[in-house]
Amino acid sequence: MTTTNTQLILEAAHQAWNRMAPVRERRRRHTRYTYGDQWGDPVTLRDGRRVSEGEQVAMAGRPPLTNNLIRRLVKSVVGRFRQDYANNQASSPGATAPDGIHPSTRRMNRLDELDARTLEEFLISGMAIHYVCAETRPAGTGIWVDNVPPDRFFVNAVADPRCNDMELTGRLLDMSMAEIVMRFSPGNRRLASRLRQLYASLSDSNAATSYAEPHARETAFHHAPAGRCRVIEVWTLECREMLRVHDRMEAVYSIVPASEEGSLRRLAARRKRLGLPGVEFSPWMQSAWHGRFLAPDGTLLGERPSPFPDGACPLAVKMYPMIDGEVHSLVEDVIDQQRYVNRLITTMDHMMGTAAKGVLLFPVQSKVEGMRWEDVARMWADPGGVIPYRPSGNALPQQVVTPMADIGARDLLQTQIKLFEDVSGVGQALMGKSVSAAVGVERYESEVRNAAASISDLMETYRDFLSTRNNLIVGLSNACSEC
Repeated sequence: MTTTNTQLILEAAHQAWNRMAPVRERRRRHTRYTYGDQWGDPVTLRDGRRVSEGEQVAMAGRPPLTNNLIRRLVKSVVGRFRQDYANNQASSPGATAPDGIHPSTRRMNRLDELDARTLEEFLISGMAIHYVCAETRPAGTGIWVDNVPPDRFFVNAVADPRCNDMELTGRLLDMSMAEIVMRFSPGNRRLASRLRQLYASLSDSNAATSYAEPHARETAFHHAPAGRCRVIEVWTLECREMLRVHDRMEAVYSIVPASEEGSLRRLAARRKRLGLPGVEFSPWMQSAWHGRFLAPDGTLLGERPSPFPDGACPLAVKMYPMIDGEVHSLVEDVIDQQRYVNRLITTMDHMMGTAAKGVLLFPVQSKVEGMRWEDVARMWADPGGVIPYRPSGNALPQQVVTPMADIGARDLLQTQIKLFEDVSGVGQALMGKSVSAAVGVERYESEVRNAAASISDLMETYRDFLSTRNNLIVGLSNACSEC
């Protein structure tokens, strides 16, 4: 492929990356809320300064408090998924799983753990992405499944919930120089030297990236962190010429690459001389995915066709719910309720902190000469203590206890927590919380089923993603066994 073509592909990949910038920004916000950083949204003060909500609350003399309900929600859904997975494994202990994946492949990739962590990502960002390949790695040779973080993934504008309208997709890779040499110049010293020179010339631009900033959030497209080399893996859907072959002697019909036309002609001629049934073939166009590994400047490091017999893309992608091409996660639905819960508990804590509790109004003229105020405070706090004083008129020591002002904050807090469960669909029954003994078993099981129904759409979408991923694993396993 010419440099011009690779530059065009790199530019198309960069445009796809930029188009997904709002998705990545929302994901970062959802991740912050999930793992406890819930006061980081920016706000504008009256003087025009931009600060975080936490800083704004702290300026008012109130410590920002957090009651992380989102993390509990995510853990409950992932825990329910793990329970269902364990039950399915217990009910089908055979040598081959119902999904057709060989047990060794499942063990090598630890798919149960990988699927649980991917579900956590799916709940946070609404995206699940796996990369399936056949490679030799330090841990072994076989079918490997990699989780692709959404902040390193790009795809063209898609609107089909099944992602059947993908035409360009890929991921960003960070490799060491040794790995790049091993992958893209096996045994070729001259090519290895050129690769080292290429990335040495790019090192100066790498040093000026956002990775030099300790608090950088956005992943750069062209540049890797210090000490690493950026490789951009791009997969495009292309048409390729194939040959439909009918071997009359073997009674086999197959589709082979057009590059085998010469060998087929020689085989047909040899069979004709021997008087054997011949081989017939005809050209045929097939859509297939083609992968390229590009350097940040567009240099083609390597390429590979789709390893699957049907030319499928090695990336299994699921975005939820994909209405008008938009992605909205479960966490996004409950962020507003989480914000109000944090505000209410911060307000209640401030009210309790500013309410008078056991304040003693002690007239100065009533204090006995020679007695220190520290002694008065100690004797007042001591149960059964006696404080001597010299009364002056009707001035007597008084203890003032004022109750916290009740503005309905507690009721508002309970309302927001109830709304949190209603909006998310994950109630107490689905979380496995204990219930009253007055509730019968049948009723409790009914509540669990009803609660599970509220998130069944989300979970079935994720299971559809797993089915797509499993089909890629099985298809690649079959292709490798035939080689």
